[in-house]
Amino acid sequence: MAHSFQNSTHLFRPFILYEALDQAPVFLAYQNFARKIGQDSMSYQDFEFWYMRFLRGEYDMNYDRSQDPKPRSLMQLPLEIMEQITDELDIRQRMVFRKVCRNLRTIIDMKPSTFQKIRVIFESEKTRLWLDDGTRDPHMLPLVGYGRLQERNDQEFDRHSVKFMSKSDRRYIELEDGDCLVRCGFRNKIVSNAKHWEMAKNDVTFAMKNPRQVLEELVIENKSLDNFEEFEPKLRGLTQKIRVKKLKIVTNYSNEETMILPYIDPETIERVEVEMVDSKVGMRVGKEKRIRTIVEYDQWKRVETPILYCHSRTVFPIGTLMDCPKFTLRFHQYNGFNKFLKIVQKLLTSPVLQCAKIGFATGISVPDRAKVIATIGGVEIGWMHHRVPIPNSQEFFEITHESVDDFSNFVVTRIQ
Repeated sequence: MAHSFQNSTHLFRPFILYEALDQAPVFLAYQNFARKIGQDSMSYQDFEFWYMRFLRGEYDMNYDRSQDPKPRSLMQLPLEIMEQITDELDIRQRMVFRKVCRNLRTIIDMKPSTFQKIRVIFESEKTRLWLDDGTRDPHMLPLVGYGRLQERNDQEFDRHSVKFMSKSDRRYIELEDGDCLVRCGFRNKIVSNAKHWEMAKNDVTFAMKNPRQVLEELVIENKSLDNFEEFEPKLRGLTQKIRVKKLKIVTNYSNEETMILPYIDPETIERVEVEMVDSKVGMRVGKEKRIRTIVEYDQWKRVETPILYCHSRTVFPIGTLMDCPKFTLRFHQYNGFNKFLKIVQKLLTSPVLQCAKIGFATGISVPDRAKVIATIGGVEIGWMHHRVPIPNSQEFFEITHESVDDFSNFVVTRIQ
C-alpha cells in the first residue's frame, strides 16, 4: 500500500483525518500512521500540519499551503527563545536534546549541569551509567557500599542505569556492526555508527563540566582496558579539575587510578577509595611502586578518609603506608592472623601514624585473643586492655575492634 501512495501525498489526508478523530498525541498518531502507510511516506512536519488542522475542525483537504508564510525551523528561533525552551527541560531531557545536532549542543552546554552523583562501569561490550541530579528515587541506595549492601546496590544500579550496548541481549532486537543500543528502563534506541563507551564518556564529561558544581559521589569502575584508555583524554580536556567529595575507583588492570586521580580537585575531596580487584592482572608485578604512587598524590594525602581495598591474597607491602598518618586498609579475604600481626607490628614503628584501620571482609576467628594482643606489645596485656606503650614517649597505641560496612576492623590509634 505504501508503494502505491508514494507519489500521491494528497491521498494521505483522509488517513491523517482518521488519526485526528482518535485525538491521540500528535507524535503517537504519526508513529501509528507511519507503521500503516510507510516510514518514508510523509515527513513529520507535513503530518503535523494537517493533523493540527483537522484537530481544530478545519477539514478542507484541498487547502493550498503555498500562500502560507514559510515556517521557521527550530534553529532559526532567536537565542533568547531557545534559552527559554531549554530552561523548561530537566537535566535528563537536556542531555537527550543536546544530541540532536551541534548547534543545540552548544546552546544546552551554555547552562551548566547540576548532577550530584555519578557511577559508570566500562565493560568490553557495554557501558552502564547512572547520573543523579538529586531527583533519584528515595528508595535508591548510596552508590558506595559493601557486602550485602553492595549486592543490593549493584542490583538497583543495573535496573536504573542507562546501558550503552554493542550487543543486544534481546532476541527481537538486531544490531548491525557499528550500532549502539541505548536502553533506559524498558525503552530501547538504536544509534548507528556509535561506540558504547564513547557515548557514555560524552555524557559523563558533560555531567562534570560545571565549574561551580561539587559532586557528592563519583564511582568509576573499569573492566575493559582498551575502552577505558580513551577516558583519560576526556578528563584532560576538561577546563577544570573534577570537584567531588567522595571518589571510588575500582580497578581490574592495576593502573586505572593513575588515569583519574590527577584530574580530581584536591580542595574538595574528602574520601578516596581505590578498590584493587585486579582480576585481569596480579598484584605481584610492581605492586609496591603502584601503591607508593597512589599515596604520593595530593588527592590521597589531603583526604580525611583514604582507603585501599585489596582483593589479592598476596602479602601486602605495608611499608608503602608507613608515611601516611591516617588510612584504612581493607582485605577481601583473610590470610591468617600471623600476617595480620606482622602488619600491626610494622605499623607500631611508624613515627607519624595517627590512626589506621585494617579490615577483613570475611571476618576473623581468633582462638586466644589475649595472647595474640600480648605478642604485639611484647608485654602481658589482656584483650580488654588494648594499649601498647610507645618507647621513649608518654604516648601509646590503642588497639580496638569494630564491625563496619560488613568488615571486621582493627583500629590502631595513637593516644597522647
